[in-house]
Amino acid sequence: MEANYKTFYNYYLKEYHEVRAIYLNHLLSNTESLNSIIREDELGIDDFKIPLTKNTKFILQADLRQNYFHSIETFFEFFFAFLPRDGKIPDNRNVLRALVKSNWRKNYKKIEYIANGKFKMSLLDQIVQFLDYEVSIGQYLFYLGTFSKEKFDDAYQAKVQESIESIKKIIKILAIDFSKRDEYNAYKHTMRVFPNFSSIHFLDAESLKEQITFDLSNSASYQLYDDNEKETIVKTTLFDPERDYKMTKLCSRLIHNMIELRSAVFRDRKATGKNEKLAVVLFNQENIEESIKHNVEIQDLSFSSKLIKGNG
Repeated sequence: MEANYKTFYNYYLKEYHEVRAIYLNHLLSNTESLNSIIREDELGIDDFKIPLTKNTKFILQADLRQNYFHSIETFFEFFFAFLPRDGKIPDNRNVLRALVKSNWRKNYKKIEYIANGKFKMSLLDQIVQFLDYEVSIGQYLFYLGTFSKEKFDDAYQAKVQESIESIKKIIKILAIDFSKRDEYNAYKHTMRVFPNFSSIHFLDAESLKEQITFDLSNSASYQLYDDNEKETIVKTTLFDPERDYKMTKLCSRLIHNMIELRSAVFRDRKATGKNEKLAVVLFNQENIEESIKHNVEIQDLSFSSKLIKGNG
């Protein structure tokens, strides 16, 4: 037995990442209340209990961060599955097979190309033919089935075009964020992320007086090894939960548009027997700028030590 494409579009959890972001953000705003519940599971007696609440805030922010990375990875898997190749539209009925059989290594490379500008988002302006309409790739990807100018007037078409311009910017930023995969891997594989530094101080070389200080108490660190270069690297990222939360919502809503509109186009209307309403998300520069901005002074730090062999 195999799930068909209609079942997939109808029941896919397109809200998964946004719902996770909402409840994690809520828990982060109510850490003390959550800790009171966690303490009930602490083992031991009196002062000899296992302290489960020591890193609650860190863990919630780490989960928000992981959820953001996973939403980006999910978005790009759909993006590449639906993306036309050489002007030809892939068969939308084979989406599940395309996802399961995806070459994720090639997709990671494509994401890097988007991040560094080799893969241009002007691609979304190219015209393709779908359902007897000539439409841009951007409209085919994110606003499927809303092509008829009789049903969708000029005002709507203008908003879609404005939205596609904003989507180009969102995709580029998602690609840049996801290209820092060392951090994502540190979360996914053995949870190698940990709180490490409380602050960093820059001193004058002669007087040793402090010149600049950065608070790193709300940061996550992970370690990398370059065996060829005999180098150990510690990377530190300041948590920015507000940005992770907002960017996850943007990413999730791109996924929503791709799946929800395909569900509407491909579902069996005879089975429902009635007209249905659905939500379509439109983006503009004003409503994405607040999500895109960073809310911390510094984002990433890297410290390395290298073994240097002498000549003797």
